[in-house]
Amino acid sequence: MSRKQDLCQEVIFNEYFNQMFDETVAPVQLDTSEADEPKTPKTQWISEKSDGKLACSYCQVIFPDVQVQREHYKLDWHRYNLKQSLGEKSSVTEEEFNQKTANDDISSISGSDSEEEENSLDTYATAQGKMFLKNKSGQIFSLYKCIFISNKKQEVSEINYYKKFKETCQDNKQWTILMLGGGHFAGAVFDYLTPVVHKTFHCYTVRAGQGGSQSSKDGKSGGSHPKSAGASLRRYNEQALVDHVTKILSSWSEEIKKSSLVFFRASGPYNRGVLFGGKEPLLDRTDPRLRPIPFSTGRATYAEVKRVHFELCTASVYGSLSEAVSQFAQQKTPERDSRRGKVRTINRAKSREVVERPLPGAPSESNSDDEQEANIVSALLEVSFEGLEEFTDSLTPEQRSLRKKKPKKSKNQKLKEKEEARKKNLIDIASKGNVLLLEEVLNERLKTFDHMSKESVAQECFNEALDNDGNSFLHLAAMNEHEDLLQYLLNNQADPCLKNKNQHTPYTCTTSKLSREVFKKFAKENPDKYNYNKAHIPTNALTEEELAEKKRAQRKVKRVKEKEKKKENHLKQQEEDHKQRFLNLSDREKRALAAERRIMNVQGKVIARCFLCGVDIAGKVPFEYLDNRFCSIDCLKGHRMKSTQKV
Repeated sequence: MSRKQDLCQEVIFNEYFNQMFDETVAPVQLDTSEADEPKTPKTQWISEKSDGKLACSYCQVIFPDVQVQREHYKLDWHRYNLKQSLGEKSSVTEEEFNQKTANDDISSISGSDSEEEENSLDTYATAQGKMFLKNKSGQIFSLYKCIFISNKKQEVSEINYYKKFKETCQDNKQWTILMLGGGHFAGAVFDYLTPVVHKTFHCYTVRAGQGGSQSSKDGKSGGSHPKSAGASLRRYNEQALVDHVTKILSSWSEEIKKSSLVFFRASGPYNRGVLFGGKEPLLDRTDPRLRPIPFSTGRATYAEVKRVHFELCTASVYGSLSEAVSQFAQQKTPERDSRRGKVRTINRAKSREVVERPLPGAPSESNSDDEQEANIVSALLEVSFEGLEEFTDSLTPEQRSLRKKKPKKSKNQKLKEKEEARKKNLIDIASKGNVLLLEEVLNERLKTFDHMSKESVAQECFNEALDNDGNSFLHLAAMNEHEDLLQYLLNNQADPCLKNKNQHTPYTCTTSKLSREVFKKFAKENPDKYNYNKAHIPTNALTEEELAEKKRAQRKVKRVKEKEKKKENHLKQQEEDHKQRFLNLSDREKRALAAERRIMNVQGKVIARCFLCGVDIAGKVPFEYLDNRFCSIDCLKGHRMKSTQKV
């Protein structure tokens, strides 16, 4: 919209808005009634006739007795004037009040439904999470309150709005938006209106149909957690969600530190635990830059994050106070929108008519001549009990005894259920990777078997098959990729050679590189403790230093080979050069060169070449004609044909 209009939407980062937001900006707290009716100071009403008599100073009337005064205090006229007095407005007479209520307009009578309260700037600002500010030019700004206020207990009058605005919107225009809910994560860091980094992803963590996260369901179910495939998938995805969010925010740590404000939405204790829970929380609750998003949002998507950012950094600019009042008065608050249909109105200014009704027990007055006396007729009836029979039960005594007695569980069945519950608890501990709880289990077992050593108890405790597949603690820890738990178990007599029913060892159960490194490191530090070939753990794995030395040796061998190959290529090139120079000679020059070589190398090797192709024919029987020598008969024929063509 154009800036010349009385109302426009401005991005608070713009230079135009920064010029309007000067040091004189202060909050506005004013009702709309100021634009229509000026406040008149309340003056004390003193009547000469009221001296020593009963009177109402709000309505300015005198009463003859106490009963009339009490009735007056119950009238809506008195309540209306009382409300006018609280607002420092003048009172109205009874005739004026009757005119106001003649058209069934009673909206101004009730304190909860008053127009002044509904149409006040403060009420509208509270409903929208905003606040209204005014500069020296009389312009009104509507901004979200969370941009300036971080603490709910902080007073509005104590804030330096220009300083806060300069810190968060002028000097540093980088904001961070984070949204988490229902397994959806969306986040972005904006510099002005441009996203610097952004990321969205979704994990299946919410129970379809029933809603709620799997962790909350497990917390309510006690020790017996659901065993379905969906429940297991949701538990895994909850941990994956935490890992993904941790990884993303860790990679964004530098950008988040640069941000002047960090807005977040994390609905529910689980989502807030992702951001603020744990020993090292991703976000610090005491960070003064943290702000919850002050309005309702949709699903966490990148489009929603951009919408939230644009909504937060957009301000409404009104030309004047009267214009602001007229603009927001047209909008409806949630309470006003919730009213549907017409309200039944009653003129409460008039007294209710007294209708005399007879008491419930009082006899009504009537002519006794018109009434007829009722004759009461009595008769004697004989009742016979001859047809009654004794109650018969259709159940046999055995069936009746079975219905009364509940089947009792045998001792073996109780022990079996107790053992299953114990193994479920241990499986849950191993699946979550809780080392502290596992230490408590070991300490309790040590107290029970105090006559045994710690190594024996740990070996018996941690090498137990926990589920129907024969998986031990090491199997479960390796499947769930808990490296700390793996290290703790291996240091406390857990056997890596154990196999489950599928003949898999703990090492082969995991595909995690970090988990396998834990096994390799333990095997290298304890080479004689277990048969690592049986455990399928490679023991010939090289250390980082050994790998570096091996690579250096390979590079050295490669350099030597390249040097030899280069030398060989150089010799071949020299040979080709000599060969080409020989071929460029005429036949006479070739014969002269051959004769010269023979003379020079009487005592040594004589180099002789074919007159056509230039191949070395030393030590071979050449093919000759006219003192021309060749390596083969084909070269001889080719030379003769060449000589013939020249002739």
